[in-house]
Amino acid sequence: MKKENRRKRNSTSGFTLVELLVVLVILIVIGTIAAQNFGSEPDKAKVKATRVSFGSLETALERFKIDCGRYPTEEEGLNALMAAPEGLEADWGPGSYLKKERDIRDAWGNGYAYQSPGPNGEAFVITSFGADGAEGGESFNADLSNSDE
Repeated sequence: MKKENRRKRNSTSGFTLVELLVVLVILIVIGTIAAQNFGSEPDKAKVKATRVSFGSLETALERFKIDCGRYPTEEEGLNALMAAPEGLEADWGPGSYLKKERDIRDAWGNGYAYQSPGPNGEAFVITSFGADGAEGGESFNADLSNSDE
């Protein structure tokens, strides 16, 4: 009798091929849903990082103004925060106003557009053209600006 119970137990233990395929299909469906829901997370993070970087750029521009008596011109651009513009070497602060050249690029690696003075009377406007790097756009391609906040 013990041998019969062992045989029954051995023949019924384990999974059938159909059961394994059903589990595999369920896992694929869950993975697909997760990929769709979390696929935009990196772009959301890049939007937030770009908005945060406006604060550090504004601080660097204010420090530049304190040392040099003015904001960088549009021709000098944000590069004036990395290296002293011609004629301002004596007033320009020690080192640079930003640590790395990537600090003058948005989270997608594109350079910022810089206007001084801004179109609505602001001292300056810093703009990122979003994920596509082109003016205009929607969603993650939309323009971000320090004057939007």
